[in-house]
Amino acid sequence: MDSFLITADNVDTGRFDVCHLPVVHLPAEGIDPATFGPGSGAVDVGDLTVNLDAFDLDGDGIVDSRVIHSDDALVVVSDFDHDGAVDRVAMVEADGDYSAWECHRDDEGLLVWDRIDAGTL
Repeated sequence: MDSFLITADNVDTGRFDVCHLPVVHLPAEGIDPATFGPGSGAVDVGDLTVNLDAFDLDGDGIVDSRVIHSDDALVVVSDFDHDGAVDRVAMVEADGDYSAWECHRDDEGLLVWDRIDAGTL
C-alpha cells in the first residue's frame, strides 16, 4: 500500500472545483477516520511549502503530500494533480485499522471518495 497523507492548516474558500463553482474544503486536520467516507467532500491540502511534514510521494520532484498526527490516527493526504485539493487520503488508526481513499467525480459531477484499501496491521 502506498502512503498518502497531508495536513492542511487552513481552508481556502476561494478555490474552485472542476465545475468552476466555489467549494469549501475540509481542512485535513478535520479528517476523522471514524466518519470519513464517500460523501466527505473536498479536502484542502494546505500549504506544502512551509511544513516540515510535507513530502514528494509520487517521485516527480514536486511536494504533494503531508502527514497529520492526532491522538487517534496518522493521516496522509496527497494532492498529486497539484490543484490544492486532496486526491488521496490514507489513515492508520491507533488500533491498527487502516484505510486508503481516492476521490473522483461521479456522473453528476459530485465529488465521491472510493475506499481503495483497508485492513488491520
